[in-house]
Amino acid sequence: YVSVDLTDYDVVDHEDFNHSMCWTSLTNKAHIDETKLLHYFDHFQIYATTPSVLKKAVRKGVPLNQRAQLWFECSGGRTFLTKHPTIFDDNLQELVFPDPLPPSHYEAELSVSFDHLTERGLASLRRLLMMLHHEFPHIPSCPLLPAVASYFLLFMEDRECHACMSAILESIDDNFFDCSQRNYAATLRTFQDLAKVLLKPVYRDVLNTVAKNKGEDKYIIFQDWMVWIFKYLPKDVVIRIIDCCITEGRKIFYRVGLAILILFHKHYLRNNKEGVKAFNSTQVEAIRQFTKYLSVSSDTILKTGFSVSGLSRRIMTKYFEYNKRLIDQGKLLYQFDEAANPVVVGPLPDHTSNIIEPKQWSQIWNMIPDRFYIKVPIMLFTSAEHGCSLKTFYDKADEYEPMVLLIKTVEGEAFGAFLSASWNRRKKHPGLSFFGTGESFLFTLIPEVEKYAWCGRVAYEMMMSKSSDTSANLTSKLANMSINDKRLAFQRTRAGSLENFCHYFMAADNSCIIVGGGDGYGLWLDAELTNGTSAQCQTFLNKPLTNNSNGTFVCACVELYALIDT
Repeated sequence: YVSVDLTDYDVVDHEDFNHSMCWTSLTNKAHIDETKLLHYFDHFQIYATTPSVLKKAVRKGVPLNQRAQLWFECSGGRTFLTKHPTIFDDNLQELVFPDPLPPSHYEAELSVSFDHLTERGLASLRRLLMMLHHEFPHIPSCPLLPAVASYFLLFMEDRECHACMSAILESIDDNFFDCSQRNYAATLRTFQDLAKVLLKPVYRDVLNTVAKNKGEDKYIIFQDWMVWIFKYLPKDVVIRIIDCCITEGRKIFYRVGLAILILFHKHYLRNNKEGVKAFNSTQVEAIRQFTKYLSVSSDTILKTGFSVSGLSRRIMTKYFEYNKRLIDQGKLLYQFDEAANPVVVGPLPDHTSNIIEPKQWSQIWNMIPDRFYIKVPIMLFTSAEHGCSLKTFYDKADEYEPMVLLIKTVEGEAFGAFLSASWNRRKKHPGLSFFGTGESFLFTLIPEVEKYAWCGRVAYEMMMSKSSDTSANLTSKLANMSINDKRLAFQRTRAGSLENFCHYFMAADNSCIIVGGGDGYGLWLDAELTNGTSAQCQTFLNKPLTNNSNGTFVCACVELYALIDT
């Protein structure tokens, strides 16, 4: 996975490091099971007599051949892997990942560089991030996760890296990552507060320089400090930072950010009275370029950071909690990034499909509502085994919801529907009366992937968005709407009720099943599950699912899956 020469980062004498270590247990991490460490891993040399001894040794530098051991132990990865020895392999076997692997939504939250990873290493990072999102769905945002995980992959295998990241994410003290955009915003603002209090002359000079640039927010420079560290600092410096952070906590990030500010003030602002003209750019870009071409050693950066007096955990926490309250009260305005849609990975069904390839299940998982991500698909019915009988179809499916219906035509097309309600509800709605909810939708997989959501849901999302052009995702959902349909959607939603939209989601009796209605059926199948039709309907405003000009198709195979609790 490594695209850089790590031997360049072995900056400390091994004997000096080993001399400060001994074979007694590490005592500063409560989540380490000290009684089992020596029993299982006698060859390790990452134990210190006291936390202070460990911190001093790590600050001097960690030998290359012992870094993985240090990170694995102090992150809690060893403990996590002992408790869950098969979780990584199980996920690797059970989850279906898209091919090729697209960028994770976590990557969009913080601009970082991954040029220290090979193409294979980047693919492993993205697979790891998708796996973590599946395991921790309650953590939709974690800006530092991709950057830190990418460096862990330089020194350990995927399984160990997964254990380390999982241990950090499930830690209740939130001592390493910000696991929400609100917390991350508070962290960025806390850095500004610390700079203002602890580095008054530096803070004043930086603001005065930025203020000379018209059109530039003079405080925006302090919202960029994480980018300085993880995108522009040399890789060996970032590795040293993680060494210290893994043993001392996130306070190290603040110290390094303040160190960059001090060095920028000392070596750049004082020598460039014209300020940003030397870089012919904004002050934000000036400090980025200064960080990128920083000529001082990693020891100098760390020494400068540790020389900042007054930065205690109490002060850091005080400002952090204060800024969170200001955000909650609306007194601290921060422009949160538009949340990127996460690439979801989910388990494969218990039986192999005769309609789609395993990798296409990833496309289905990325369509279904978020609340069903924790469920597992099981095959209820397949015409290849159970025959072409609607009665058998109902017998197999009556008690389950939600479900996924898949259809393959004799022309090789593949499409279907997500069904939010049980087919058993047809008994309460005789005469092909419609039932179901707005979570239902139609989709196509072959030859093209497309989702057709309920038009009422799409219009509601449009109304709730801050502006008509803020979300490319909404634009994508509305791509198949005509101008009149879009105008009608806005009018109906602004009328104050979604009841004005078509609610023709599902209908069924002994003669057919229907998904989507209103001026045509989105999907219709006969009692023999052999012949069907598809047309545009008012419920989903979809294109016909089949490419046949008359909207008819002949089924080669029909399958039905239920999403159940594990």
